[in-house]
Amino acid sequence: MNTDIKLKLELTGKGNSYFLYNGTEKYFEKLRSAYLDIKNDKVNDYLYFSFVTLCASTLEYSLNFILACYCVDSFSIESYRNYLEQFISIKFRNKILLLPHIISDGKFILNEDSQTFKQLSELVAVRNKILHNKEFLKAFDSGIKLDVVDGEIFVPVGMEEISFSFETEPNIIDKIDKKMCLDFADALGDFKAFVMAPYLDNSLSENHLITLKK
Repeated sequence: MNTDIKLKLELTGKGNSYFLYNGTEKYFEKLRSAYLDIKNDKVNDYLYFSFVTLCASTLEYSLNFILACYCVDSFSIESYRNYLEQFISIKFRNKILLLPHIISDGKFILNEDSQTFKQLSELVAVRNKILHNKEFLKAFDSGIKLDVVDGEIFVPVGMEEISFSFETEPNIIDKIDKKMCLDFADALGDFKAFVMAPYLDNSLSENHLITLKK
């Protein structure tokens, strides 16, 4: 049987059968290719930026697929989608945090002190800054101090140039480097190895990323 497909078979002939497709490996395949390019320094001016967005997309799709599996297994065909849509709407970082508790029916919780969770949280933060980057006015001291005469600014004769300087912060896309990308990839690999794969294999157990709820 194709392990990329989860089946819900109707054996009485009175309704439809259903399948749930697991496309996560397609994301991870592309992630591995980009990872090797970065690791081997085969980079260009957009690879780091693209890699972070690919990491975030892979993580979010994986989270949503796991939640879909859980809802299909836990609820009826008629009602599973109502629950799934609520789970999917949870904020990205919170979804990572809550996932072990949800899919284990409260048996496990995420280890918030793990380096993996910290890296995944940073990935979400960087992703949000990249996709929702914006600019606002920033104050600076121009050093200009002209006199006001009768309500009008008085510019002295012969004053044709005004010089001032200010500093700008680096754009978030310029802060992404090789180490950040490799750290994100390692964290995503841990998530797959210690959460996603065990859950899909029905072998979820305590590890450095998830722990028993006390």
